[in-house]
Amino acid sequence: MTQRTARQWIINGVLIVVTLSFLGVSIAPLIGGLFSSPNPQAANNANANTSEQDRIKIQIEGFEAVLKSDPKNQTALIGLVNLRNQLGKTKETIEPLQTLADTFPDQPEYRMTLARTYIELKDPKNASAEYRKILTTKPGFIPAIQSIVSIELTDKRPEAAIGILQDTLKTAETANKVQANAVDTGSVRWILGEVYRQQDRIDEAIATYDQMIKESAKDFRPYVGKAQLRQIQGKEDEAKKLFDKGLELAPAEFKDEVKRLAALSPQKAPFTNPAQAPSNAPVKKP
Repeated sequence: MTQRTARQWIINGVLIVVTLSFLGVSIAPLIGGLFSSPNPQAANNANANTSEQDRIKIQIEGFEAVLKSDPKNQTALIGLVNLRNQLGKTKETIEPLQTLADTFPDQPEYRMTLARTYIELKDPKNASAEYRKILTTKPGFIPAIQSIVSIELTDKRPEAAIGILQDTLKTAETANKVQANAVDTGSVRWILGEVYRQQDRIDEAIATYDQMIKESAKDFRPYVGKAQLRQIQGKEDEAKKLFDKGLELAPAEFKDEVKRLAALSPQKAPFTNPAQAPSNAPVKKP
């Protein structure tokens, strides 16, 4: 393998990670932050502490009793999700999560958790449907957009993923008139550029970054994205100029990452798996 080919593989491997980190939105707190960690002892009958299981079951019965008289009690619903999750009963968290999502539509964290649960249950169709419900009221909610795009790409439907992003951009002006800053077009374009890159549609990716620069010359991300693509093309001088501009514009918390990418080489760059699922953590009230 030539040095240039090795460099291209490594650069391609980290681009998705960079896309997520530069969005300024962390999906993990929205998804992982809404689940309690499964209890291996409680979930494994062979090794489970019987008294602990009994305690959890009594608590579940208590929450279920509350919900009989108050079906939309937020505290009881959250408690039920957490306790059932501790017992490893993921499927049984669907109903209370659905109630939370429907009762509190302005808190998309609940529907995000519901969608993620469908993913855990290998039901991407229902997961996608839940993400789309979020976008009906919050058309620019980046975690939902990113999740739908991920599902479509996993299902080898890149045109569907691109269509979702393009449609979001087409309706952004109207959405932003209804509610200021409802859609962050820069972040949506940034994801679109990454999808193009994944599909080896380099010219379209670069055109997307150029449009970002046209719309917001002070956004560091398109300079970095375009620089990485110029690296792939072997245009090192242009890549360096773009990286320098991106570094100049990048907020302090991103400067180290931009420097790392600018110095990327087959010898230095690790290959990171961007598909690693976030760990679970307790459900909390938003």
